[in-house]
Amino acid sequence: MLSPEQRITSTASKASAISAGVLILGTLLPWLSVTFFSAATLSGVRLWEGKIALILAFLAGAMALTAAVTDGNRRAMLMGSAICGALAFIACVVFAFRFNNALDIPPVLGGSEAVALADAGIGLDAGWYLSIAASIALVGFALWGAMAHKQQQHVPGMEWVEPGTPGTHTTGGGAHRQP
Repeated sequence: MLSPEQRITSTASKASAISAGVLILGTLLPWLSVTFFSAATLSGVRLWEGKIALILAFLAGAMALTAAVTDGNRRAMLMGSAICGALAFIACVVFAFRFNNALDIPPVLGGSEAVALADAGIGLDAGWYLSIAASIALVGFALWGAMAHKQQQHVPGMEWVEPGTPGTHTTGGGAHRQP
């Protein structure tokens, strides 16, 4: 039977692995669409930011799966997965800001550059939004699992004894096993 801490880290590592898979899918979908004369899209893997996000998603997924399968270094694997997710998020945001005001003021509210981009039909597409959401979920789940995982410190020669078990006696506030 798993302890509550182990259930949380197991669930968080599985959710992190799924989020990394969704991030991989998001990099394969279109990140940019242009509908000026005809419709054209540009997928994330054709851009250097998308390639970075894809590599980081694979690394994060591998670390999350390792954390789900093993008990040793689970916290370190989840922290590594969270760092990869944060870096993938940064890569997605850098891509968005390369296209000037694509995220800024909508054309309805004004702004000459935003109006020009909207008139040309240039905008971020579903793959970019999915990648942003997946990288945020990846960071959240991985940090949740890493923070729930307690580091157990083992002291050589010491073992925990439940108070009141046979073979123990209490002196001065603690239970001690009799030799």
